[in-house]
Formats: sequence, structure tokens, C-alpha cells
Amino acid sequence: MLNDEQQRVYEWLNDDLSLSVFAEAYKGAAILINQRSAGYVSFVAHVGRDLMNRLASTVAGIKSERVQYQQHIDKLQGGWREEWRLTNEFSSEVAEKGHLIPIDVCQKISTLIDEHKSGRMRSSEADGLFFSTFLDYSDRDKIPDNFLSEWKAAKEWFLGHAHLRDKPFRENIGNDLEKHFNCLDGYLYIAASSQYDRLKDLNEILDATNQ
Repeated sequence: MLNDEQQRVYEWLNDDLSLSVFAEAYKGAAILINQRSAGYVSFVAHVGRDLMNRLASTVAGIKSERVQYQQHIDKLQGGWREEWRLTNEFSSEVAEKGHLIPIDVCQKISTLIDEHKSGRMRSSEADGLFFSTFLDYSDRDKIPDNFLSEWKAAKEWFLGHAHLRDKPFRENIGNDLEKHFNCLDGYLYIAASSQYDRLKDLNEILDATNQ
């Protein structure tokens, strides 16, 4: 079962934001952590990752876009020549001057690099989007560093544990999962609270981390 704070988060997601899929996923993750059912680590990490990546952008109306690497490579593959591949058979002249690659192939490579850079930038900006959307930090530079570092650490942990793997998780993995989910849980509860309670809870976090 959910505790009182988690129930408030669930109602906020489900009723206030009208995001029933997010709400049910959150509820399921919170219950799984308590029950520690088979496979719960990957399931909870997957939910945590999606909440951190998509909740704020969904509410803010920002379209989630991914770089379509496979499509870009497919386009490049059609115009790529095997003789451009690096080998030990290059003459000293070719090694020094390089290859003359058609402009359309160069443009496809340039487009891929540009989209990759944009994707990296979106990922970086997404870390601050939750705080600007829900916690009244309109200026990203004013978000306390410890808030962002804690958020990023949880997000990276979820990303690293959301998929199935060959080797089993280490024995005490549940403790790390609880730590990072509690981090996310805390910020979700603050976002779901009234403005007065939100400011009070944020100040308490700041005071605790500055001691």
C-alpha cells in the first residue's frame, strides 16, 4: 500500500495532472519496492527513468524526440564506399591527403552530428526542466547544485538498471534502489504539495544538505 505522501503524489499525477498512465506506473513502482517481488529492480528503475525523463516534458508540452541513429546510418550506408575504410594498405600519399568524399555524404554526416549534439543538449536541459516546471525555478542557474546533482545521480542509476542483463544484480542492490527512488519520491511529493508546503520542504532539504 501507499503511504500518505505517496497517495498524495498518486492523486496529483492521476487527478490534478490527468496522467493516469504515469500515476499507475508510479503506484506500481512504490508497491513493488515494499514487496520486493521478483524482477522489481528493473521494473522500478524503468518507471523511475520514465518519470524523470518524461513527466515534466509531457506537462510542459515539449515533444520528446530521439535521434534516429539507425535511419541516419542507413542513409549513410548507401553512399559509403569500402575504399574509404581505414586499412594498413593506404599509401603514404592517401594517408596524408585523405579521401575525396562527395558533398552529399558529408552533409549526411554533418546532419547526424548536429542531431547528436541537439540530443545531448535536450538531455542536459531535461535535468532542470522538472524544477522549472514544478518547483518554481524559472532560472536554471538558481536551482541549487545539490538538487541537480542528487537528481542526476538518481536518473543515471535508473538508466543503468532499467534493462535486463546477463549477470545478476549484486546482493544489496535494493538499498541503492530505495535511496534513488526515495529521492525521486521526495521531489514528486514536493511538486504535489501546496506552494507553502513546497517552499518549506525545499528549505528543509537545503538546510539538511548544508549542515
